[in-house]
Amino acid sequence: MHKLKKILALVVLAGSGVSLFVSVTHIQDILDWWRLRDYTPSAEISQLAESTRMNNLGQKLFYVHDPEILDKSEFQTSCTVGEETIVLGCYESHRRIYLYNVTDERLAGVEEVTAAHEMLHAAYDRLSAKEKVEVNSLLQEAYDRIKNDRIRKNIASYKERDPNIVMNELHSILGTEVRDLPKDLEEYYTRYFSDRSAVVTLSEAYSAEFEKREKQIAAYDAQLTNLNGEITRMHADLELQTQALNQEKTLLESMRGNPDAFNEGVGSYNAKVNEYNADVAKLKIFIDQYNTIVTKRNEIAVEERQLVDAIDTRAEQL
Repeated sequence: MHKLKKILALVVLAGSGVSLFVSVTHIQDILDWWRLRDYTPSAEISQLAESTRMNNLGQKLFYVHDPEILDKSEFQTSCTVGEETIVLGCYESHRRIYLYNVTDERLAGVEEVTAAHEMLHAAYDRLSAKEKVEVNSLLQEAYDRIKNDRIRKNIASYKERDPNIVMNELHSILGTEVRDLPKDLEEYYTRYFSDRSAVVTLSEAYSAEFEKREKQIAAYDAQLTNLNGEITRMHADLELQTQALNQEKTLLESMRGNPDAFNEGVGSYNAKVNEYNADVAKLKIFIDQYNTIVTKRNEIAVEERQLVDAIDTRAEQL
């Protein structure tokens, strides 16, 4: 850093004949150059930038923060991970970007989206006060059009925790997760992406892994509710039939001294018993259907739990 200060001093002195100062932007460019002068991203880090179609500026913002992919224990040490929120990446202002190593193949793309998300935090951090006012207006306009419940709940959570970070988070979320944005905001994001739709496609792909399972579980739950109602109704009906048959059986027993009356009653009784047995068979079919759906539903729930566990960076509960 001491050597860097000397270089900066020389730059300012060398330019003193032309200008009395070096702009903040130029100083930042010099700092970036210094940090990246000997930097070569790993193949894994480079792939994240390429897959999300970061352009030159986007890649510079990403690489200058020396991004690193970490396993859970390292990630928990480097990033603040709350008890209620799953965190997949973090940006240390003007210093580092850390990404969680997600290994579940069903969630391919989550690291790429997280990388772009954190890069956009760095980008927002570097906007001037005037630029932030302009960009915030575009972000709010876009957010007002959002119908996605997950995104709206996510932003509501940020508002509850710290209203001051909402625009910064919107800047990253809209840029990586929302396909259709107002023209001016879309144009703004071309500062950082050559093709923003690439990262959105990745986001949609891994989000779909959760969404399709949520829909399957909801569909199974609806079927189980209907079947449970039918099974409950059939149980109640069979209880009434049982009571009626027991009463009729008692009556028949009292007719054994009258063969004609007894024989006439037996025919009617046996017909009702046959009807009862048919209803019991139907009930068993419904119960089998219910149990089959429960098994399928639980299998999907296990898959969903596995996906959550794959991205859960929180400490294990004792």
